[in-house]
Amino acid sequence: MSEQPAKPDETPQHQAPQYQAPDNQGYEPPSFIPPAPPQSYGQESSYGQQPYAQQPPYGQAPAPYGQPAGPYGQPSYYGMPAEPKGLSIASMCCGISIYVGFGFILLPQIAAVVLGHMALKKEPAGKGMAIAGLIMGYLGILLTVVFGALLIIGLVAAREASRY
Repeated sequence: MSEQPAKPDETPQHQAPQYQAPDNQGYEPPSFIPPAPPQSYGQESSYGQQPYAQQPPYGQAPAPYGQPAGPYGQPSYYGMPAEPKGLSIASMCCGISIYVGFGFILLPQIAAVVLGHMALKKEPAGKGMAIAGLIMGYLGILLTVVFGALLIIGLVAAREASRY
């Protein structure tokens, strides 16, 4: 015969093994106490809760001051919109553009400094980005002045050396 399994109708029927407890052990299974039956709707709660009261979902606080709860249990606020940060972002972008390769002229440096100072006065929410733009702008101006001075000194030295 081959080593293939038998067909389903030819499979022998097996009986489930019988369990026999050992004779020499005095093991007794623990006693089972059924849980208390659930309370019906007319009975009072034993935990100090009001019957039929709607509770907020677990881990979520109720909506403050009677505001309607938004999706996912978050209260919906109709208050102030987000503060604008356009000047701060522009100042920081101009400061970054100095070091990316556009700093050979003074335009991004001056723009970063001017926009940074305007942002500090008008946009308190974007203070960090405005300060970053100011620092990069002033550093860019300093590096441009130093590089320009070294270039002028180098050109003057080359001109003097070529006379001889």
